[in-house]
Amino acid sequence: MISRFLKSTLIAAAVLSASVSSALSSSVSEWVIVQGGAVRLIRASEPTPDGLYRGGIEFRLEDGWHTYWRYPGEAGIPTEASFVNSVNIASAELMFPAPKAYSDGFSTSLIYSEKVVLPVLIKRMDDGRPTILNANLTFGICKDICIPGQAEVSLVFPAATMKDEIADKLVNDAFAQVPIAQGDLPSQFPEIKVVGEGKERQLEISAKVPAKEKAPELFVEGPAGSYHGVPKLTSVKKGKAHWTLPYIGLPEDVSELELRLTLVTKDGAFEETQNVSVPQTTASN
Repeated sequence: MISRFLKSTLIAAAVLSASVSSALSSSVSEWVIVQGGAVRLIRASEPTPDGLYRGGIEFRLEDGWHTYWRYPGEAGIPTEASFVNSVNIASAELMFPAPKAYSDGFSTSLIYSEKVVLPVLIKRMDDGRPTILNANLTFGICKDICIPGQAEVSLVFPAATMKDEIADKLVNDAFAQVPIAQGDLPSQFPEIKVVGEGKERQLEISAKVPAKEKAPELFVEGPAGSYHGVPKLTSVKKGKAHWTLPYIGLPEDVSELELRLTLVTKDGAFEETQNVSVPQTTASN
């Protein structure tokens, strides 16, 4: 049986091994040790045909630790990244695989545990200068207690690179886990409505799911500044699932509510934005 001490040092061994590799490969940065784990930048060996680079922010967490999605749920700190200090970078977009719901008996949070790569889509400038991606990260990290985390990681993009199959796989796998945007495709959500009054007011959400799906997951994000909870699954039957979400923490003084919805089923993860009418008599209470 592996001792508790040995388990707690696994991440350190992985980081040490990977740090030696990173010295030999320009596709990864050095690991930055944080409370409960470590973080680094990685990138694919070559740009995509349209000239964009695919990269990622990789977290490795010790046993029992977790960090949070872009919306942490009922408790936690969102994971965010600023790339403003980068050099010769036109844009860098941080993306997120779907999280897992985690309950500590008091609240439900949306988390990543063990390891995760958050994809970054990068557009370089082309003015002859060296290209450096600098990421200033803020996040929450939690085990027995939750604390704010911060790390600065940096990666140089050389003019010529060598093939790095390990980094390529990590990046490609991460992008494959990003929820598929519905875009102009038919909505996965045939009905979303606001019902009830005062403290009883709530969202009722229905989604189309695979016929044999038994445990779909739904994550909802309200407008900036919202601090609502996590939807509760109430039924799944004949390819249709239903959730309820208390309205508490969503804007009160609006006639229309913009929601970002992430649906996870056995067929994959899907994301879309919906504008939901808020009855005026309800919004004014």
